[in-house]
Amino acid sequence: MPPHSLRLRGRADVPAFLRDPGRGCHDSRPVPLTANGMPAFGQYRAGGVPWALQVVEITDGRITGLTSFLDTERLFPLFGLPPRDEA
Repeated sequence: MPPHSLRLRGRADVPAFLRDPGRGCHDSRPVPLTANGMPAFGQYRAGGVPWALQVVEITDGRITGLTSFLDTERLFPLFGLPPRDEA
């Protein structure tokens, strides 16, 4: 995913990546939703700052892909997500 060169492999990599404080995801909050018929979530960083729309690809009950869309200003309103997370 430009601009990040990254490869996640195995079931432990995805949650570890999302929780790694060095990646800015520590204490982030996912808001579940559906995008293109697939499970997805809007992700807010600590402090309620929008980070990404994450779309999860699942095949045969396993995560086979994770696509991150970083254009939160344009995409979050399309999914009914507020510009800041106040929860």
